[in-house]
Amino acid sequence: MIVRVIKVQVKAESVRSFESETTLNHEASLREPGILRFDVLRDGTQTGAYLLYEVYRDQEAVDAHKLTKHYERWKNTVAEFMAAPRESTAYEVVAPMNPEAWRPEGER
Repeated sequence: MIVRVIKVQVKAESVRSFESETTLNHEASLREPGILRFDVLRDGTQTGAYLLYEVYRDQEAVDAHKLTKHYERWKNTVAEFMAAPRESTAYEVVAPMNPEAWRPEGER
């Protein structure tokens, strides 16, 4: 499994539009078979600061996600909302190792 953490800084005037587009991407991404989690988090203390927390079954799932229409739309649409370039880091999972433990309770 691979966890990707993406830090995003959005222009204050674009926050609402960013959240709308990112929610659409979130919903479509969760329908991909290789995605176990796709969380969108907003910093409660810094306007425009977001964290995207994505858990993939494997590298093939990461690659497949980047080829989807919804990801392409999201990437192109939110580019103008960014106050700074996105920062992305990949992590290897130590625990839990069971992929189903990453899915929300109702999807297990």
